[in-house]
Amino acid sequence: MRNLIFFIFTIILFFACSNESGEVMTTPTASPEEITTDIWWNDEVFYEIFVRSFLDSDGDGIGDINGIISKLDYLNDGDPETDTDLGITALWLMPIFPSPSYHGYDVTDYRDINPDYGTLEDFKNLVRQAHARDIKIVIDFVANHTSELHPWFLDSSQNKSKRDWYVWKSAHPNFNGPWGQNVWHLRNSSYYYGIFWHGMPDLNFKNDEVTNEIKDVVRYWHQDIGVDGFRIDAVKHWIEEGSQQENSEATLAWWRDFYQYQKSMSPSIMTVGEAWTSTQNILPYSNNRLDYCFEFDLATSIINSINRETADEIRSKINQVSSSYSQFQYGTFLTNHDQNRVFNQLNKNIPKAKLAASILLSLPGIPYLYYGEEIGMEGIKPDEDIRRPMQWDSTQNAGFSTTSPWHNLNQNYIDFNVAEQQENSNSLWRHYQKWINYRKTTTALTTGDYQGVSASTNSVFPFMRINDESQESTLVIHNLSSAVQDQLTINVATSNLDAGTYQLTNSENQANVGTLTIGTSGGFVQELDALNIGPQESLLLVLVKQ
Repeated sequence: MRNLIFFIFTIILFFACSNESGEVMTTPTASPEEITTDIWWNDEVFYEIFVRSFLDSDGDGIGDINGIISKLDYLNDGDPETDTDLGITALWLMPIFPSPSYHGYDVTDYRDINPDYGTLEDFKNLVRQAHARDIKIVIDFVANHTSELHPWFLDSSQNKSKRDWYVWKSAHPNFNGPWGQNVWHLRNSSYYYGIFWHGMPDLNFKNDEVTNEIKDVVRYWHQDIGVDGFRIDAVKHWIEEGSQQENSEATLAWWRDFYQYQKSMSPSIMTVGEAWTSTQNILPYSNNRLDYCFEFDLATSIINSINRETADEIRSKINQVSSSYSQFQYGTFLTNHDQNRVFNQLNKNIPKAKLAASILLSLPGIPYLYYGEEIGMEGIKPDEDIRRPMQWDSTQNAGFSTTSPWHNLNQNYIDFNVAEQQENSNSLWRHYQKWINYRKTTTALTTGDYQGVSASTNSVFPFMRINDESQESTLVIHNLSSAVQDQLTINVATSNLDAGTYQLTNSENQANVGTLTIGTSGGFVQELDALNIGPQESLLLVLVKQ
């Protein structure tokens, strides 16, 4: 009955949102409790790809969609019996739309594919091939602004049509951007607003025509093309209100309305937002405005704690994060395409890189990997240098292309490449593969509650993941230090665990490493001297009640 009611509700909304020509119209905002969503992303491990740098299939030095298709079996071949795939289950593709820039964050056409990357038919084939392997496809959606070469802006700037699709002033307003930058740019005797630079004029989302067009673009990519979700760029800048250019009330109201539209079209569409700000400022966007947002502060705390060899920062941050958001509804990551690569931030230390992977893949939230993290790719800004071509093997051009790549390779590709690390059972790549598999096969790591655990030393970060539904519980121990931990005591005052004695099984080798005695309140005090946890080592211990 519930499904029938929702179906009728969806049909009504469809006609309410469309005029006779099928154009999407604005709709009244429903209350959050009336909106149905199908949450599938908790079970996924995402992989961010810069298409230009992943694999060149046609020998022009530029990565493309067919290159991704040829490497789908590397990402996930759909066969759990093989050991040559990484095991990821969802892709986030950086901008694929036509654009005058190498990065694509200034769009000239929202309904086509960048010709450098292929054709729309190529992309449809990618969606089909990925879905056949149970890999979801999420695309970068850049709509806060367009390119200055977008036909909309060309018409608007010449005052032919669509004048109000952008923000124009006859005189220069007396304020700059949130970082002190100039946001008002002169064109044909008027000033237009562009928060990032003059080549990216901001759309005017106070105009319903703009809102309706962007909604219909989302419908097109989901219903006509088949993408599963959207990574939304720059969500906090959507609508400026005077000099307030971040997190305005109008922006929050717009996203609330969009969320209703999104879920009325399909409860399974996923939106993940880039709100590069503090946890407290991100929270409103995750409250029935987008499905969730990336947690930037948490990413920083992971790297800081590893480098400082103390758990204080990460423990404090995950306690705040896990108690603030709706259950597990935040994106976790180490670095992305806008930041110096994690391998550099960890001083090119392989044990630290392995530890970072273990922490990322064992914490609650939805984990994202940036392409090449799994092999220790390097990169320090400028941006082109953190988006270099993927390192597939040690041959000329690193197996990325048969010709000179669009950008020069990392110098470490001879030793840090996929082919070499797949042959090494102790490599960083194998470590990522192992922990991705732990996450996929252990429900406690995907939808298990987080339970903090105290330790006798701050250089150890232990916690529990407890899944009441599957009756699966794990104890995760991360040694942040460069020293062996052979005298460790951990304790919990209370938890959701039933009283009794539990066997501890090491997921690495299925060895029995002792027992854990839980008191009537779910608490325990346990010495773990026999474990001898190595430097920067992580353990996943499964609890089985005896």
